[in-house]
Amino acid sequence: MMQLFSWPKCLVVGCLAAIALGGAAFPVMAANVSFVALHYSADRPVPHFHFDGPVVAGDADALAALIDKFVECTPDALDPDGSNCAVVTLNSPGGHYIEGLRLAALMRERAIATLVEETAQCYSACAFAFLGGSGHSSQAGVGAYIDRMIEPGGTLGFHAPYFAPDSLNGLVAQYGLDEVLGASRDDISLMIQQLVDWNVNPNALSHIVRMGPSQTYDIVSGGDYTVLWAQLPPAPPHYWNSNTPSAIRNACINLLAHHLNTWPDAVMEAISQEPEVNLANNEQGQSLAGFRLQADTPLGASLCALPHEQFKSGGDIDLALYTAPGISGTSRPLVSLFNRTESWSTMGTGGDPTRRNMQKGSMSHLFVDVVGPVESDFVKFMDYLPLRKFARFNEAGLLKEVEEFPVSELPMTLLGQNQKVRIMKHGQQQIIVETGSDLLYITARHRHANRHDIGVTLAADYDNGFAVGGYYDSGRPYLWVGLKGDAGAAAVLRIETPDMPVDMNAALLEQEKVACSFRLHGHRLDCP
Repeated sequence: MMQLFSWPKCLVVGCLAAIALGGAAFPVMAANVSFVALHYSADRPVPHFHFDGPVVAGDADALAALIDKFVECTPDALDPDGSNCAVVTLNSPGGHYIEGLRLAALMRERAIATLVEETAQCYSACAFAFLGGSGHSSQAGVGAYIDRMIEPGGTLGFHAPYFAPDSLNGLVAQYGLDEVLGASRDDISLMIQQLVDWNVNPNALSHIVRMGPSQTYDIVSGGDYTVLWAQLPPAPPHYWNSNTPSAIRNACINLLAHHLNTWPDAVMEAISQEPEVNLANNEQGQSLAGFRLQADTPLGASLCALPHEQFKSGGDIDLALYTAPGISGTSRPLVSLFNRTESWSTMGTGGDPTRRNMQKGSMSHLFVDVVGPVESDFVKFMDYLPLRKFARFNEAGLLKEVEEFPVSELPMTLLGQNQKVRIMKHGQQQIIVETGSDLLYITARHRHANRHDIGVTLAADYDNGFAVGGYYDSGRPYLWVGLKGDAGAAAVLRIETPDMPVDMNAALLEQEKVACSFRLHGHRLDCP
């Protein structure tokens, strides 16, 4: 993982690390929070940060301070279609679980998506931080929504909360028995409330708290993804499960488990093995195809079905648990799933958004095997997606091994760099330069043309680049620049004044001067 800046996050021996999740009390040590790039991926073109190491007291403040250096974003003003202010990738053995909940609250408040990448591990307190992953939509009835993803090959796991024996005596001596035990009870109560608030199936909580200190609950199967409401990378359901009847049956299992408030594997036998057509008609008069429920269930759920024409399409899916046909010959939906590859997907009861889970794009985790491990050839997956929508800009094959940074004729102070990003300063301006492919260029241009949370006063395209400028909500000016190079190479620059300028006109002129000074392979903006 590329790292630009790192901050030690707990420098005082004795940080409250004893009330932990799993394992003995870990040693208090510095971990790293780092800024990686301006754009995480083509479908999430927002700043990318990385959290690596044990979770200790002070992490949330450290991460918030780092994000504030690179992000000015108002969640309430984000696109109606839904977006994030940033993405945080996680790799941590866990640690201070209350701090993990603080991290989760930070993600929720700032509309930050969380992601465990294919080779990463995220345990205990890190797993709780992961649960805060969120996006936000200004569309009425949506607001904050869950946005947390585990790539196949990545590991997310939970431990039961307990006192680490090696440090319990020290805690009691320092704080007193009543305070320590009371804190434990309060902490577990807080965990219960937060899990419910973050759309985690309460059955997952009961499973976690019953485990011993050496046990873990790892998110492995499709059923695990569902009870935790963790996303798979975006793709149509038929990518993750090419057998359409099997995929629909898995979604039926998840719908029934949601309806009965139980684990998906507990209701597998209640769904018939073979699909049927012409099961009934819905209230719109459409013929339904799907599966019968073989066991008696509360509230009369007898069918899990969808309109016949959708059964083999592999596209948009309107699936529901239905009652048996009544006197009118029609069946009534009880719990429904509206799955959309490109827009909002929802699952729940009725039309009240507060009673439904919402997600941008397909709820692919509902269609995979509920008991077997979720598997994927990730290289195949990256090649599969049209326009490589999910492509990360540092993926092999998208970029050359060594990217050239654009050069400026002005004197620059280098503040930090990694393989893809360079941060410099000229005068009162901070300049972040990211190199990449034409996909980075196109994504950045589209992203800034469609942002709703900033003021845009300049949007211009040139033969060799683009410029988008304006003001953040705070009043600070910014100027985004894209440069085209040779052989599909590109660079994106963000030029801004970190502090509110005393002389606004002078700051704007300096930003323009910086923008016009950069060249990539000899190409520059068409400045006067």
